[in-house]
Amino acid sequence: MQNKRIAIDIGGTFTDLVLFNEEDQTYQIHKVLTTPENQAKGVMRGMTELIDRFEEISYFVHGTTAGLNAFLEKKGARVALLATAGFRDIYEIARANRPDMYSIQYRKPTPLVNRQDVYEVPERILADGTVEKQLELSIIQQLAEEIVRKGYQSVVVCLLHAYKNPVHEQLIQSVFQDVAPHVSLSLSHDVAREWREYERTSTTVINGYIAPIVEKYLTTLENETSSRGLLGDVFIMQSNGGVMTSKLAKHHPIQTLLSGPVGGTIGGINLSKTTGSDNLICVDMGGTSFDVSMVIDGKPDVTSETHLEGFPIMTPMVNIHTIGAGGGSVAWIEAGGLRVGPKSAGAYPGPACYGRGGVEPTVTDANLVLNRIDSEGFLGGKMKLHEGAAYQAVANLAEQLGLEPTQTAEGICDIANAKMTDAIRTLTVRKGIDPRDFTLVAFGGAGPMHAVFIADLLDMKRVLVPSTAGVFSAWGMLQTDLRHDAVRTFYHGVTEVGKEELEPVYQELELEITDVLAYQNIAKANMTFYRTADLRYVGQEYTVNVPGDCSLPELINRFHEMHLNIYGHNNPNGMVEFVSLRVIGYGALNQREDAPTEKDATTTSTPVVHPNPRVVKSIIFGGVETTAAVFTRAVLEPGQRLQGPVIIEDGEATTVVPPHHLVIVDAFGNLEITKE
Repeated sequence: MQNKRIAIDIGGTFTDLVLFNEEDQTYQIHKVLTTPENQAKGVMRGMTELIDRFEEISYFVHGTTAGLNAFLEKKGARVALLATAGFRDIYEIARANRPDMYSIQYRKPTPLVNRQDVYEVPERILADGTVEKQLELSIIQQLAEEIVRKGYQSVVVCLLHAYKNPVHEQLIQSVFQDVAPHVSLSLSHDVAREWREYERTSTTVINGYIAPIVEKYLTTLENETSSRGLLGDVFIMQSNGGVMTSKLAKHHPIQTLLSGPVGGTIGGINLSKTTGSDNLICVDMGGTSFDVSMVIDGKPDVTSETHLEGFPIMTPMVNIHTIGAGGGSVAWIEAGGLRVGPKSAGAYPGPACYGRGGVEPTVTDANLVLNRIDSEGFLGGKMKLHEGAAYQAVANLAEQLGLEPTQTAEGICDIANAKMTDAIRTLTVRKGIDPRDFTLVAFGGAGPMHAVFIADLLDMKRVLVPSTAGVFSAWGMLQTDLRHDAVRTFYHGVTEVGKEELEPVYQELELEITDVLAYQNIAKANMTFYRTADLRYVGQEYTVNVPGDCSLPELINRFHEMHLNIYGHNNPNGMVEFVSLRVIGYGALNQREDAPTEKDATTTSTPVVHPNPRVVKSIIFGGVETTAAVFTRAVLEPGQRLQGPVIIEDGEATTVVPPHHLVIVDAFGNLEITKE
């Protein structure tokens, strides 16, 4: 019987697994060390430790970092880029703007494709989609043979105005399917069907750069799971907040770039519904990175264009800001000053306290020196930490600074907290958003350990630690549906068109999405479509994405209101124009749960009994040794209140609550922390 649903999130240090049993409505949680040399190895180890028979799995969703790691480490495929004759240098020239204008050391990012790997194709399609110069298939045939001969792993095709008329890209595809079916092929009209040549080229190049790596990983995962009895599809988390089947992910690997961190944002949406907090700042602190995202008015903050490592990516993604600050971030000295990260000890050798040969002090080591982590109870007692190794690593650094080890340990934590606070400001304050209007949701193995300190630095009044905090991103993946986005450039003044011009374009987009969802076995009755439009004032460069399910006059009014909210000003008398039309399509999987069911959320008249602490121990806060009670999270019941300082431990994460803070266990087992 297929009655188990499983979600897996690969982190830099740990791989998190959440198993939901549909029969008794219970969760099982598990963690294994990530295997960077072969991520599938760690995934399969975790799955076999958690479930005996893969035939029982009804739904398997996975967040992978295979593509992101290949991109960040610049270990992607060797790519050949095919461009319209005369436009060979679009990708290398890029844009003339200088994003970091005051940095004297600013350099444009090094292109992922060398100039000698760019090939010109004699063809021309005009901006209105008419063909001026026909494509000769014989030339493409010769070019395909040359590309095979030179050993390229991936081919990217980005022809001028293919977003308007993709006929020539489709002809190239047909040739390569015959001549070089083993070579990965990325077409710009499939990846980013919008105008702006450089951005479209950059997006398609990244897709092609990571495609062979993602294809190989997903094929390996499919083979491994099916050989063990998995009967259904493998679903992959997308950067836009939905999921897709692995067979589709092989064609759109760029949508997997942020698939891990996005799970936490989706979990935040569910948390928003159950707690009544519409505005959340979600922070995921693992062993390697610190990811920040937002839920605004109960919806994820999604952007249609972002930048990663200096490269523009023109595809919908949840807006996530990531820095190298995690439990494994290494502390070091530069010019006599203490620094933390971005280098990480990772899973191997890991922090010094892991006892795997690591000697450099990390944030985890610092927390252990401050006694904020229990060396015997880490990961629910599954992993013993070596206090002596952690103390020695921090002491070696302290000696160079002329400080005591505990002072250095607090300094490491303070610097890490400051870096994470700045990351939140980047996503909020720099955009005119006041973080004090939000609730901080902390998850990941190390997030709850630092959350209250971060909230205090931002003057935020409320912190929520979910009941499944240690594996919250994996849990969030169980709440998702299939999603596909489609877009068309539609450059017209709003007053120049009517509904009769808009409707055919929207219908074309919905038909495209219907085909994609049907390819993933979604029935038409389970499909939902949402229309939006990118609008701007005439003469502007940037656009505002406005819900399009309304009349044109109402659409214009919405644009003025949203422009005011986002930028602090608007021009109600200004001329407004369309730039693009978009449709978001969802395919319902009926996999969602309204909330974690580890705690009974029903009200009861039974008096709340306050638990006894597991132990009372000395912990250092602000240079002062303080006595703190340590509780096991499993014994906490809804309605209980705990006065800081306290430590709350579970099998996946530790929550640190300093003095002058109050903890309330809500109806769903979440920890609500407020400052007195």
